Amino acid sequence: MKRGFIFIAIILSLAVSCKRSGQTRYVPRPSDSVYTAKLARHIYPDNPQRALVVLDSAYIVGNVNEFERDLVRATIYGRQLIDPQKGKALEICQQLLQHDSTQTNSESSVKHRLDVLRLAADIYRERKDFENYLKYSLEIENLNRTWGYETEALRTEAEIAYALSKMGREEEGLNKMESISEALSKGAPSIDRLDAWIIVTKRKIGLLSDMGRQAEIVPLAQEIIYRLDYYQAHSADYAEDSFRLPPVKESRDRWCNYYRAQAHGLLAYSYAVTGNIKEARKEVAVFEQSKYGRTYGGRRMISRAWAALGEWDKVLAIDDISCERMGADTVNADYALILLDYSEAAKARGRYRESREWLERYAGLKEKLSLQLQTSQAQEYAARYHEKEQEMAVAAAKAEIRRKDSMIFGILVLFVFAVFASFYYASQRRRIQEKNKVLVRLINEQAERNISLQASASKPSAKEEELFRHIDTVIREERLFASPMLQRQDILDRFNLRRQTLNELMNTFADGKSFPAYINSIRMEEAGNLLRKNPGMPFTLIAESVGLNQSNFRIQFKLYYGMTPAEYRENM
Repeated sequence: MKRGFIFIAIILSLAVSCKRSGQTRYVPRPSDSVYTAKLARHIYPDNPQRALVVLDSAYIVGNVNEFERDLVRATIYGRQLIDPQKGKALEICQQLLQHDSTQTNSESSVKHRLDVLRLAADIYRERKDFENYLKYSLEIENLNRTWGYETEALRTEAEIAYALSKMGREEEGLNKMESISEALSKGAPSIDRLDAWIIVTKRKIGLLSDMGRQAEIVPLAQEIIYRLDYYQAHSADYAEDSFRLPPVKESRDRWCNYYRAQAHGLLAYSYAVTGNIKEARKEVAVFEQSKYGRTYGGRRMISRAWAALGEWDKVLAIDDISCERMGADTVNADYALILLDYSEAAKARGRYRESREWLERYAGLKEKLSLQLQTSQAQEYAARYHEKEQEMAVAAAKAEIRRKDSMIFGILVLFVFAVFASFYYASQRRRIQEKNKVLVRLINEQAERNISLQASASKPSAKEEELFRHIDTVIREERLFASPMLQRQDILDRFNLRRQTLNELMNTFADGKSFPAYINSIRMEEAGNLLRKNPGMPFTLIAESVGLNQSNFRIQFKLYYGMTPAEYRENM
Protein backbone atom coordinates (compact mmCIF):
# COMPACT_ATOMS: atom_id res chain seq x y z
CA MET A 1 0.00 0.00 0.00
CA LYS A 2 2.76 2.37 1.02
CA ARG A 3 4.74 1.46 -2.08
CA GLY A 4 1.65 2.21 -4.21
CA PHE A 5 1.39 5.78 -2.84
CA ILE A 6 5.10 6.36 -3.51
CA PHE A 7 4.71 5.14 -7.11
CA ILE A 8 1.72 7.46 -7.73
CA ALA A 9 3.62 10.46 -6.29
CA ILE A 10 6.56 9.80 -8.64
CA ILE A 11 4.25 9.59 -11.66
CA LEU A 12 2.52 12.90 -10.74
CA SER A 13 5.83 14.71 -10.22
CA LEU A 14 7.08 13.54 -13.60
CA ALA A 15 3.86 14.71 -15.28
CA VAL A 16 4.11 18.17 -13.71
CA SER A 17 7.76 18.49 -14.67
CA CYS A 18 6.97 17.45 -18.26
CA LYS A 19 4.16 20.04 -18.47
CA ARG A 20 6.43 22.82 -17.17
CA SER A 21 9.20 21.89 -19.56
CA GLY A 22 6.77 22.40 -22.46
CA GLN A 23 5.89 26.00 -21.46
CA THR A 24 7.35 28.91 -23.51
CA ARG A 25 9.83 30.98 -21.57
CA TYR A 26 8.83 34.69 -21.48
CA VAL A 27 11.40 37.05 -22.97
CA PRO A 28 11.31 40.65 -21.66
CA ARG A 29 10.78 43.40 -24.26
CA PRO A 30 11.56 47.17 -24.19
CA SER A 31 7.86 47.99 -24.38
CA ASP A 32 7.35 46.26 -21.00
CA SER A 33 9.12 49.25 -19.38
CA VAL A 34 7.08 52.11 -17.93
CA TYR A 35 9.61 54.56 -19.36
CA THR A 36 8.05 56.04 -22.49
CA ALA A 37 7.96 59.37 -24.33
CA LYS A 38 4.23 59.54 -23.57
CA LEU A 39 4.90 59.39 -19.82
CA ALA A 40 7.59 62.08 -20.11
CA ARG A 41 5.18 64.37 -21.96
CA HIS A 42 2.50 63.72 -19.34
CA ILE A 43 4.54 64.63 -16.28
CA TYR A 44 6.76 67.46 -17.55
CA PRO A 45 4.31 70.34 -16.75
CA ASP A 46 4.50 69.53 -13.02
CA ASN A 47 7.91 67.82 -12.76
CA PRO A 48 10.23 68.64 -15.67
CA GLN A 49 13.33 67.12 -14.05
CA ARG A 50 11.58 63.79 -13.51
CA ALA A 51 10.32 63.94 -17.11
CA LEU A 52 13.91 64.25 -18.39
CA VAL A 53 14.95 61.19 -16.35
CA VAL A 54 12.02 59.19 -17.73
CA LEU A 55 12.90 60.28 -21.27
CA ASP A 56 16.57 59.23 -20.96
CA SER A 57 15.49 55.89 -19.48
CA ALA A 58 13.04 55.36 -22.36
CA TYR A 59 15.89 55.94 -24.84
CA ILE A 60 18.18 53.49 -23.01
CA VAL A 61 15.63 50.66 -23.05
CA GLY A 62 14.78 51.34 -26.70
CA ASN A 63 11.27 52.78 -26.40
CA VAL A 64 12.19 55.98 -28.29
CA ASN A 65 14.67 56.72 -31.06
CA GLU A 66 17.22 59.52 -31.01
CA PHE A 67 15.09 61.99 -32.98
CA GLU A 68 12.01 61.54 -30.78
CA ARG A 69 14.10 61.77 -27.63
CA ASP A 70 15.62 65.11 -28.70
CA LEU A 71 12.24 66.48 -29.81
CA VAL A 72 10.60 65.66 -26.46
CA ARG A 73 13.65 67.06 -24.61
CA ALA A 74 13.33 70.31 -26.57
CA THR A 75 9.60 70.38 -25.72
CA ILE A 76 10.34 69.99 -21.99
CA TYR A 77 12.98 72.73 -22.07
CA GLY A 78 10.80 75.05 -24.17
CA ARG A 79 7.81 74.87 -21.81
CA GLN A 80 9.76 75.93 -18.70
CA LEU A 81 9.86 79.46 -17.29
CA ILE A 82 13.66 79.62 -17.23
CA ASP A 83 14.82 81.52 -20.31
CA PRO A 84 18.17 79.69 -20.72
CA GLN A 85 16.19 76.43 -20.94
CA LYS A 86 14.18 77.90 -23.79
CA GLY A 87 17.48 78.75 -25.45
CA LYS A 88 18.57 75.11 -25.10
CA ALA A 89 15.29 74.05 -26.70
CA LEU A 90 15.92 76.30 -29.70
CA GLU A 91 19.46 74.92 -30.09
CA ILE A 92 18.05 71.38 -30.18
CA CYS A 93 15.44 72.48 -32.73
CA GLN A 94 18.15 73.89 -34.99
CA GLN A 95 20.02 70.57 -34.80
CA LEU A 96 16.86 68.57 -35.52
CA LEU A 97 16.14 70.70 -38.60
CA GLN A 98 19.47 69.41 -39.96
CA HIS A 99 18.74 65.80 -38.94
CA ASP A 100 18.27 63.12 -41.60
CA SER A 101 14.69 62.60 -40.37
CA THR A 102 13.70 66.12 -41.53
CA GLN A 103 15.63 66.44 -44.79
CA THR A 104 13.84 64.23 -47.33
CA ASN A 105 10.62 64.86 -49.27
CA SER A 106 8.83 61.84 -47.82
CA GLU A 107 5.59 62.42 -45.91
CA SER A 108 7.07 61.15 -42.61
CA SER A 109 10.09 63.44 -42.98
CA VAL A 110 7.87 66.44 -43.70
CA LYS A 111 5.74 65.69 -40.62
CA HIS A 112 8.89 65.45 -38.46
CA ARG A 113 10.07 68.80 -39.81
CA LEU A 114 6.67 70.36 -39.13
CA ASP A 115 6.79 69.11 -35.51
CA VAL A 116 10.16 70.80 -34.99
CA LEU A 117 9.12 74.02 -36.73
CA ARG A 118 5.91 74.28 -34.66
CA LEU A 119 7.84 73.87 -31.41
CA ALA A 120 10.42 76.50 -32.41
CA ALA A 121 7.67 78.92 -33.51
CA ASP A 122 5.83 78.48 -30.17
CA ILE A 123 9.02 79.21 -28.21
CA TYR A 124 9.78 82.32 -30.26
CA ARG A 125 6.21 83.50 -29.67
CA GLU A 126 6.56 83.03 -25.90
CA ARG A 127 9.91 84.91 -25.99
CA LYS A 128 8.16 87.68 -27.96
CA ASP A 129 10.67 87.27 -30.81
CA PHE A 130 8.02 87.92 -33.43
CA GLU A 131 10.45 88.16 -36.35
CA ASN A 132 11.57 84.55 -35.93
CA TYR A 133 8.02 83.54 -35.00
CA LEU A 134 6.85 84.91 -38.37
CA LYS A 135 9.77 83.28 -40.23
CA TYR A 136 9.06 79.79 -38.90
CA SER A 137 5.29 80.19 -39.34
CA LEU A 138 5.77 81.08 -43.00
CA GLU A 139 7.82 77.91 -43.58
CA ILE A 140 5.15 75.85 -41.79
CA GLU A 141 2.40 77.32 -43.99
CA ASN A 142 4.45 76.68 -47.15
CA LEU A 143 4.98 73.00 -46.25
CA ASN A 144 1.30 72.55 -45.42
CA ARG A 145 0.21 74.14 -48.72
CA THR A 146 2.67 72.03 -50.71
CA TRP A 147 1.36 68.81 -49.20
CA GLY A 148 -2.31 69.80 -49.39
CA TYR A 149 -2.85 70.09 -45.60
CA GLU A 150 -5.45 72.85 -46.00
CA THR A 151 -6.69 72.96 -42.40
CA GLU A 152 -3.12 73.08 -41.05
CA ALA A 153 -2.34 75.87 -43.52
CA LEU A 154 -5.31 77.90 -42.25
CA ARG A 155 -4.25 77.24 -38.66
CA THR A 156 -0.78 78.57 -39.49
CA GLU A 157 -2.21 81.61 -41.27
CA ALA A 158 -3.64 82.60 -37.88
CA GLU A 159 -0.13 82.38 -36.38
CA ILE A 160 1.16 84.62 -39.19
CA ALA A 161 -1.68 87.09 -38.56
CA TYR A 162 -0.83 87.11 -34.84
CA ALA A 163 2.86 87.78 -35.58
CA LEU A 164 1.99 90.63 -37.96
CA SER A 165 -0.34 92.11 -35.33
CA LYS A 166 2.39 92.06 -32.70
CA MET A 167 4.65 93.84 -35.21
CA GLY A 168 2.27 96.81 -35.45
CA ARG A 169 -0.47 95.65 -37.85
CA GLU A 170 -3.22 94.85 -35.33
CA GLU A 171 -6.33 95.53 -37.41
CA GLU A 172 -4.96 93.66 -40.40
CA GLY A 173 -4.21 90.67 -38.16
CA LEU A 174 -7.69 90.71 -36.59
CA ASN A 175 -9.40 90.93 -39.99
CA LYS A 176 -7.32 88.05 -41.31
CA MET A 177 -8.20 85.92 -38.28
CA GLU A 178 -11.89 86.68 -38.81
CA SER A 179 -11.74 85.43 -42.41
CA ILE A 180 -9.84 82.29 -41.31
CA SER A 181 -12.48 81.57 -38.65
CA GLU A 182 -15.23 81.85 -41.26
CA ALA A 183 -13.38 79.47 -43.60
CA LEU A 184 -12.93 76.90 -40.83
CA SER A 185 -16.62 77.14 -39.90
CA LYS A 186 -17.80 76.11 -43.36
CA GLY A 187 -18.35 72.60 -44.67
CA ALA A 188 -19.27 69.34 -42.97
CA PRO A 189 -18.47 69.01 -39.24
CA SER A 190 -14.83 68.04 -38.71
CA ILE A 191 -12.84 67.54 -35.50
CA ASP A 192 -9.68 68.83 -37.23
CA ARG A 193 -11.35 72.10 -38.32
CA LEU A 194 -12.94 72.50 -34.87
CA ASP A 195 -9.52 72.16 -33.21
CA ALA A 196 -8.03 74.66 -35.68
CA TRP A 197 -10.95 77.08 -35.14
CA ILE A 198 -10.35 77.03 -31.37
CA ILE A 199 -6.64 77.79 -31.84
CA VAL A 200 -7.44 80.67 -34.19
CA THR A 201 -10.02 82.04 -31.74
CA LYS A 202 -7.53 81.85 -28.85
CA ARG A 203 -4.98 83.83 -30.89
CA LYS A 204 -7.65 86.44 -31.62
CA ILE A 205 -8.55 86.61 -27.92
CA GLY A 206 -4.88 87.14 -27.09
CA LEU A 207 -4.69 90.09 -29.46
CA LEU A 208 -7.90 91.64 -28.13
CA SER A 209 -6.61 91.27 -24.57
CA ASP A 210 -3.32 92.99 -25.44
CA MET A 211 -5.31 95.79 -27.08
CA GLY A 212 -7.49 96.23 -23.95
CA ARG A 213 -10.71 95.19 -25.74
CA GLN A 214 -11.84 92.79 -23.02
CA ALA A 215 -15.57 93.12 -23.70
CA GLU A 216 -15.08 91.59 -27.17
CA ILE A 217 -13.52 88.48 -25.61
CA VAL A 218 -16.69 87.36 -23.83
CA PRO A 219 -18.71 86.24 -26.91
CA LEU A 220 -15.64 84.49 -28.35
CA ALA A 221 -15.00 82.49 -25.16
CA GLN A 222 -18.71 81.64 -24.92
CA GLU A 223 -18.62 80.43 -28.54
CA ILE A 224 -15.72 78.08 -27.70
CA ILE A 225 -17.77 76.53 -24.88
CA TYR A 226 -20.86 76.25 -27.08
CA ARG A 227 -19.00 74.50 -29.90
CA LEU A 228 -17.34 72.05 -27.50
CA ASP A 229 -20.70 71.23 -25.92
CA TYR A 230 -22.26 70.75 -29.33
CA TYR A 231 -19.42 68.49 -30.45
CA GLN A 232 -19.78 66.24 -27.40
CA ALA A 233 -23.53 65.98 -27.98
CA HIS A 234 -23.15 65.23 -31.71
CA SER A 235 -19.67 63.67 -31.98
CA ALA A 236 -20.93 60.98 -34.36
CA ASP A 237 -21.60 63.70 -36.97
CA TYR A 238 -17.97 64.87 -36.97
CA ALA A 239 -15.31 63.51 -39.31
CA GLU A 240 -12.44 61.78 -37.45
CA ASP A 241 -9.73 63.56 -39.47
CA SER A 242 -7.36 64.95 -36.83
CA PHE A 243 -3.82 63.61 -36.66
CA ARG A 244 -3.26 65.63 -33.48
CA LEU A 245 -5.91 63.77 -31.45
CA PRO A 246 -6.26 59.98 -31.29
CA PRO A 247 -9.85 58.83 -32.05
CA VAL A 248 -10.46 57.65 -28.47
CA LYS A 249 -13.37 59.00 -26.42
CA GLU A 250 -11.24 59.52 -23.29
CA SER A 251 -8.73 61.53 -25.29
CA ARG A 252 -11.45 63.66 -26.88
CA ASP A 253 -13.09 64.25 -23.49
CA ARG A 254 -9.77 65.47 -22.07
CA TRP A 255 -9.35 67.74 -25.08
CA CYS A 256 -12.85 69.21 -24.61
CA ASN A 257 -12.40 69.69 -20.86
CA TYR A 258 -9.03 71.38 -21.36
CA TYR A 259 -10.27 73.97 -23.86
CA ARG A 260 -13.55 74.43 -22.01
CA ALA A 261 -11.64 75.20 -18.78
CA GLN A 262 -9.47 77.71 -20.62
CA ALA A 263 -12.57 79.39 -22.04
CA HIS A 264 -14.03 79.72 -18.51
CA GLY A 265 -10.71 81.21 -17.37
CA LEU A 266 -10.83 83.78 -20.19
CA LEU A 267 -14.40 84.66 -19.27
CA ALA A 268 -13.43 85.07 -15.62
CA TYR A 269 -10.67 87.55 -16.47
CA SER A 270 -12.79 89.48 -18.99
CA TYR A 271 -15.73 89.80 -16.58
CA ALA A 272 -13.42 90.88 -13.76
CA VAL A 273 -11.70 93.57 -15.86
CA THR A 274 -15.00 94.92 -17.19
CA GLY A 275 -16.50 95.11 -13.67
CA ASN A 276 -18.93 92.18 -13.81
CA ILE A 277 -17.69 90.75 -10.50
CA LYS A 278 -20.58 88.34 -9.96
CA GLU A 279 -20.10 86.59 -13.30
CA ALA A 280 -16.33 86.68 -12.86
CA ARG A 281 -16.48 84.79 -9.55
CA LYS A 282 -18.92 82.31 -11.04
CA GLU A 283 -16.50 81.58 -13.91
CA VAL A 284 -13.53 81.35 -11.51
CA ALA A 285 -15.43 78.73 -9.48
CA VAL A 286 -16.12 76.67 -12.60
CA PHE A 287 -12.49 76.97 -13.68
CA GLU A 288 -11.09 75.89 -10.30
CA GLN A 289 -13.29 72.80 -10.30
CA SER A 290 -11.82 71.64 -13.61
CA LYS A 291 -8.85 69.30 -13.82
CA TYR A 292 -6.83 71.90 -15.71
CA GLY A 293 -7.66 74.53 -13.09
CA ARG A 294 -5.86 72.45 -10.44
CA THR A 295 -2.62 72.24 -12.42
CA TYR A 296 0.26 74.67 -12.21
CA GLY A 297 -0.41 75.95 -15.73
CA GLY A 298 -4.07 76.48 -14.94
CA ARG A 299 -3.32 78.37 -11.75
CA ARG A 300 -0.90 80.62 -13.63
CA MET A 301 -3.61 81.36 -16.17
CA ILE A 302 -6.34 82.22 -13.62
CA SER A 303 -3.99 84.35 -11.51
CA ARG A 304 -4.78 87.33 -13.79
CA ALA A 305 -8.45 86.98 -12.84
CA TRP A 306 -7.55 86.64 -9.15
CA ALA A 307 -5.54 89.86 -9.41
CA ALA A 308 -8.44 91.71 -11.06
CA LEU A 309 -10.71 90.47 -8.21
CA GLY A 310 -8.21 91.60 -5.59
CA GLU A 311 -7.44 88.09 -4.25
CA TRP A 312 -3.72 88.78 -3.85
CA ASP A 313 -3.02 85.87 -1.51
CA LYS A 314 -3.83 83.43 -4.31
CA VAL A 315 -1.85 85.47 -6.83
CA LEU A 316 1.26 85.58 -4.63
CA ALA A 317 0.97 81.88 -3.82
CA ILE A 318 1.29 80.92 -7.46
CA ASP A 319 4.02 83.56 -7.93
CA ASP A 320 6.02 81.90 -5.13
CA ILE A 321 5.75 78.56 -6.90
CA SER A 322 6.95 80.21 -10.11
CA CYS A 323 9.92 81.71 -8.30
CA GLU A 324 10.88 78.27 -6.96
CA ARG A 325 10.80 76.89 -10.49
CA MET A 326 12.92 79.73 -11.82
CA GLY A 327 15.61 79.27 -9.23
CA ALA A 328 18.47 81.71 -9.79
CA ASP A 329 17.24 82.78 -13.23
CA THR A 330 15.23 85.88 -12.40
CA VAL A 331 16.19 87.97 -15.42
CA ASN A 332 13.15 87.20 -17.55
CA ALA A 333 9.75 88.63 -18.45
CA ASP A 334 7.87 86.21 -16.16
CA TYR A 335 9.79 87.39 -13.11
CA ALA A 336 9.11 91.01 -14.13
CA LEU A 337 5.38 90.27 -13.98
CA ILE A 338 5.85 88.69 -10.55
CA LEU A 339 7.55 91.88 -9.31
CA LEU A 340 4.59 93.86 -10.64
CA ASP A 341 2.23 91.53 -8.75
CA TYR A 342 4.19 92.14 -5.54
CA SER A 343 3.90 95.88 -6.09
CA GLU A 344 0.15 95.80 -6.77
CA ALA A 345 -0.47 93.49 -3.80
CA ALA A 346 1.45 95.80 -1.44
CA LYS A 347 -0.44 98.80 -2.80
CA ALA A 348 -3.80 97.06 -2.28
CA ARG A 349 -2.84 96.43 1.36
CA GLY A 350 -1.84 100.05 1.96
CA ARG A 351 1.94 99.38 2.05
CA TYR A 352 2.81 102.13 -0.41
CA ARG A 353 6.53 102.36 0.34
CA GLU A 354 6.95 98.62 -0.20
CA SER A 355 4.86 98.88 -3.35
CA ARG A 356 7.14 101.61 -4.71
CA GLU A 357 10.25 99.51 -3.99
CA TRP A 358 8.81 96.53 -5.90
CA LEU A 359 7.81 98.85 -8.73
CA GLU A 360 11.34 100.29 -8.96
CA ARG A 361 12.75 96.75 -9.16
CA TYR A 362 10.21 95.99 -11.86
CA ALA A 363 11.21 99.08 -13.89
CA GLY A 364 14.92 98.22 -13.52
CA LEU A 365 14.37 94.65 -14.69
CA LYS A 366 12.30 95.79 -17.67
CA GLU A 367 15.09 98.15 -18.73
CA LYS A 368 17.67 95.37 -18.33
CA LEU A 369 15.51 93.00 -20.35
CA SER A 370 15.14 95.60 -23.09
CA LEU A 371 18.92 96.06 -23.34
CA GLN A 372 19.42 92.31 -23.19
CA LEU A 373 16.92 91.79 -26.00
CA GLN A 374 18.61 94.42 -28.17
CA THR A 375 22.04 92.84 -27.55
CA SER A 376 20.83 89.32 -28.25
CA GLN A 377 19.09 90.46 -31.43
CA ALA A 378 22.24 92.24 -32.63
CA GLN A 379 24.30 89.14 -31.89
CA GLU A 380 21.78 86.95 -33.66
CA TYR A 381 21.73 89.20 -36.73
CA ALA A 382 25.55 89.22 -36.82
CA ALA A 383 25.65 85.45 -36.47
CA ARG A 384 23.11 85.06 -39.26
CA TYR A 385 25.09 87.40 -41.53
CA HIS A 386 28.35 85.55 -40.82
CA GLU A 387 26.66 82.20 -41.39
CA LYS A 388 25.19 83.45 -44.67
CA GLU A 389 28.61 84.70 -45.78
CA GLN A 390 30.16 81.31 -45.05
CA GLU A 391 27.35 79.52 -46.90
CA MET A 392 27.81 81.78 -49.93
CA ALA A 393 31.60 81.26 -49.94
CA VAL A 394 31.24 77.48 -49.70
CA ALA A 395 28.54 77.47 -52.37
CA ALA A 396 30.72 79.59 -54.72
CA ALA A 397 33.71 77.25 -54.25
CA LYS A 398 31.57 74.18 -54.89
CA ALA A 399 30.01 75.80 -57.96
CA GLU A 400 33.45 76.58 -59.40
CA ILE A 401 34.63 72.99 -58.86
CA ARG A 402 31.44 71.66 -60.45
CA ARG A 403 31.87 74.01 -63.42
CA LYS A 404 35.44 72.84 -64.08
CA ASP A 405 34.53 69.19 -63.64
CA SER A 406 31.58 69.62 -65.99
CA MET A 407 33.77 71.22 -68.66
CA ILE A 408 36.36 68.41 -68.49
CA PHE A 409 33.70 65.76 -68.50
CA GLY A 410 31.89 67.43 -71.40
CA ILE A 411 35.06 67.59 -73.51
CA LEU A 412 35.80 63.91 -72.90
CA VAL A 413 32.23 62.94 -73.72
CA LEU A 414 32.30 64.95 -76.97
CA PHE A 415 35.60 63.38 -78.04
CA VAL A 416 34.43 59.84 -77.36
CA PHE A 417 31.11 60.56 -79.03
CA ALA A 418 32.83 61.97 -82.15
CA VAL A 419 35.03 58.86 -82.52
CA PHE A 420 32.15 56.43 -82.12
CA ALA A 421 29.84 58.55 -84.28
CA SER A 422 32.21 58.47 -87.24
CA PHE A 423 32.48 54.67 -87.12
CA TYR A 424 28.78 54.25 -86.50
CA TYR A 425 27.78 56.55 -89.33
CA ALA A 426 29.92 54.72 -91.86
CA SER A 427 28.63 51.28 -90.84
CA GLN A 428 25.00 52.28 -90.60
CA ARG A 429 24.73 54.24 -93.82
CA ARG A 430 24.72 51.10 -95.95
CA ARG A 431 22.17 49.39 -93.70
CA ILE A 432 19.89 52.40 -93.79
CA GLN A 433 19.86 52.44 -97.57
CA GLU A 434 18.75 48.80 -97.67
CA LYS A 435 16.12 49.33 -94.98
CA ASN A 436 14.74 52.37 -96.77
CA LYS A 437 14.04 50.33 -99.88
CA VAL A 438 12.09 47.77 -97.87
CA LEU A 439 10.29 50.52 -95.93
CA VAL A 440 9.19 52.31 -99.12
CA ARG A 441 7.72 49.10 -100.47
CA LEU A 442 5.84 48.44 -97.21
CA ILE A 443 4.53 51.99 -97.11
CA ASN A 444 3.20 51.75 -100.64
CA GLU A 445 1.48 48.47 -99.85
CA GLN A 446 -0.06 49.88 -96.67
CA ALA A 447 -1.25 52.96 -98.53
CA GLU A 448 -3.02 50.82 -101.08
CA ARG A 449 -4.74 48.83 -98.29
CA ASN A 450 -5.78 52.06 -96.50
CA ILE A 451 -7.31 53.40 -99.70
CA SER A 452 -9.38 50.28 -100.14
CA LEU A 453 -10.46 50.29 -96.49
CA GLN A 454 -11.45 53.95 -96.59
CA ALA A 455 -13.47 53.32 -99.70
CA SER A 456 -15.35 50.49 -98.02
CA ALA A 457 -15.81 52.15 -94.57
CA SER A 458 -18.85 54.29 -93.91
CA LYS A 459 -18.15 57.87 -92.94
CA PRO A 460 -19.89 59.42 -89.92
CA SER A 461 -22.70 61.71 -90.89
CA ALA A 462 -22.64 65.45 -90.28
CA LYS A 463 -25.73 65.12 -88.06
CA GLU A 464 -23.93 62.68 -85.77
CA GLU A 465 -20.99 65.05 -85.42
CA GLU A 466 -23.32 68.00 -84.80
CA LEU A 467 -25.17 65.99 -82.11
CA PHE A 468 -21.93 65.09 -80.35
CA ARG A 469 -20.71 68.71 -80.47
CA HIS A 470 -24.02 69.86 -79.02
CA ILE A 471 -23.78 67.32 -76.14
CA ASP A 472 -20.16 68.33 -75.50
CA THR A 473 -21.06 72.04 -75.47
CA VAL A 474 -23.93 71.55 -73.00
CA ILE A 475 -21.76 69.47 -70.64
CA ARG A 476 -19.06 72.15 -70.67
CA GLU A 477 -21.09 75.36 -70.68
CA GLU A 478 -23.70 74.19 -68.17
CA ARG A 479 -20.91 72.61 -66.08
CA LEU A 480 -22.70 69.29 -65.81
CA PHE A 481 -19.28 67.74 -65.16
CA ALA A 482 -19.05 69.70 -61.87
CA SER A 483 -21.71 67.46 -60.32
CA PRO A 484 -20.21 64.43 -58.50
CA MET A 485 -23.52 62.63 -59.14
CA LEU A 486 -23.37 62.93 -62.98
CA GLN A 487 -24.14 59.55 -64.60
CA ARG A 488 -24.39 58.25 -68.18
CA GLN A 489 -28.18 57.89 -67.69
CA ASP A 490 -28.48 61.63 -67.03
CA ILE A 491 -27.14 62.36 -70.52
CA LEU A 492 -29.29 59.68 -72.12
CA ASP A 493 -32.42 61.17 -70.49
CA ARG A 494 -31.43 64.75 -71.23
CA PHE A 495 -30.95 64.18 -74.98
CA ASN A 496 -33.41 61.25 -75.43
CA LEU A 497 -30.63 58.89 -76.62
CA ARG A 498 -30.18 55.16 -76.59
CA ARG A 499 -27.14 53.77 -74.78
CA GLN A 500 -25.81 52.27 -78.06
CA THR A 501 -26.10 55.63 -79.80
CA LEU A 502 -24.10 57.40 -77.07
CA ASN A 503 -21.44 54.66 -77.14
CA GLU A 504 -21.11 55.06 -80.94
CA LEU A 505 -20.73 58.83 -80.55
CA MET A 506 -18.03 58.36 -77.90
CA ASN A 507 -16.21 55.82 -80.07
CA THR A 508 -16.30 58.06 -83.17
CA PHE A 509 -15.78 61.56 -81.82
CA ALA A 510 -14.17 61.06 -78.37
CA ASP A 511 -11.23 58.89 -79.47
CA GLY A 512 -13.00 55.75 -78.33
CA LYS A 513 -13.15 56.84 -74.70
CA SER A 514 -15.75 55.49 -72.34
CA PHE A 515 -18.29 57.98 -70.96
CA PRO A 516 -16.61 58.19 -67.50
CA ALA A 517 -13.18 58.68 -69.12
CA TYR A 518 -14.60 61.38 -71.40
CA ILE A 519 -16.17 63.27 -68.46
CA ASN A 520 -12.95 62.90 -66.46
CA SER A 521 -10.91 64.41 -69.33
CA ILE A 522 -13.22 67.47 -69.28
CA ARG A 523 -12.77 67.74 -65.50
CA MET A 524 -9.00 67.58 -65.77
CA GLU A 525 -8.95 70.22 -68.55
CA GLU A 526 -11.01 72.53 -66.31
CA ALA A 527 -8.73 71.79 -63.33
CA GLY A 528 -5.68 72.68 -65.41
CA ASN A 529 -7.32 75.96 -66.46
CA LEU A 530 -8.14 76.84 -62.84
CA LEU A 531 -4.58 76.13 -61.71
CA ARG A 532 -3.19 78.34 -64.48
CA LYS A 533 -5.64 81.22 -64.00
CA ASN A 534 -5.80 81.10 -60.16
CA PRO A 535 -2.32 80.14 -58.79
CA GLY A 536 -3.44 80.74 -55.21
CA MET A 537 -6.71 78.80 -55.36
CA PRO A 538 -6.75 75.93 -52.77
CA PHE A 539 -6.76 72.41 -54.16
CA THR A 540 -9.91 71.56 -52.18
CA LEU A 541 -11.90 74.28 -54.00
CA ILE A 542 -10.54 73.19 -57.38
CA ALA A 543 -11.53 69.59 -56.65
CA GLU A 544 -15.05 70.64 -55.63
CA SER A 545 -15.47 72.84 -58.73
CA VAL A 546 -14.82 69.87 -61.04
CA GLY A 547 -17.00 67.40 -59.14
CA LEU A 548 -14.34 65.36 -57.29
CA ASN A 549 -13.26 64.92 -53.69
CA GLN A 550 -9.71 65.95 -52.84
CA SER A 551 -8.11 62.50 -52.69
CA ASN A 552 -9.69 61.30 -55.96
CA PHE A 553 -8.84 64.63 -57.58
CA ARG A 554 -5.15 64.18 -56.77
CA ILE A 555 -5.14 60.62 -58.22
CA GLN A 556 -7.02 61.55 -61.42
CA PHE A 557 -4.91 64.66 -61.95
CA LYS A 558 -1.67 62.68 -61.72
CA LEU A 559 -3.01 60.02 -64.11
CA TYR A 560 -4.01 62.70 -66.63
CA TYR A 561 -1.04 65.10 -66.43
CA GLY A 562 1.65 62.77 -65.09
CA MET A 563 2.20 64.91 -61.97
CA THR A 564 0.38 65.97 -58.81
CA PRO A 565 -1.51 69.31 -58.63
CA ALA A 566 1.22 70.70 -56.33
CA GLU A 567 3.94 69.69 -58.80
CA TYR A 568 1.92 71.16 -61.70
CA ARG A 569 1.53 74.48 -59.85
CA GLU A 570 5.22 74.52 -58.91
CA ASN A 571 6.32 73.92 -62.53
CA MET A 572 3.97 76.46 -64.12
